[in-house]
Amino acid sequence: MVKRRLHPLKDTQHKAGSSRIKSWMYFLGGLIVLQILFIAFDNALWTPFKVKEGSLFADFSESKLFTEWFTPYKTQEHNLFTAIFAVTLLPAALIGAVKDLVSRK
Repeated sequence: MVKRRLHPLKDTQHKAGSSRIKSWMYFLGGLIVLQILFIAFDNALWTPFKVKEGSLFADFSESKLFTEWFTPYKTQEHNLFTAIFAVTLLPAALIGAVKDLVSRK
């Protein structure tokens, strides 16, 4: 006698939900790891980012936004890259987390 499953898609839906949780956690974890690295680099007053004078990144990092207003770090390059990573990674993590919470209800 062959046993039949009552819900053949139940296992598939569970796997899809767990992979979605992982994706937004990767974005959030990546942002946290980058911030820990930036804190370590900033305390050592060392930066792996060599910004060339006159380049677009140099102009942005020397702007008033990253020298006076948004200054979580002493190094202007770290402030610039923190803003870039926060704008790109944080919304993706928040959207994924909200989608996961809504789909659970």
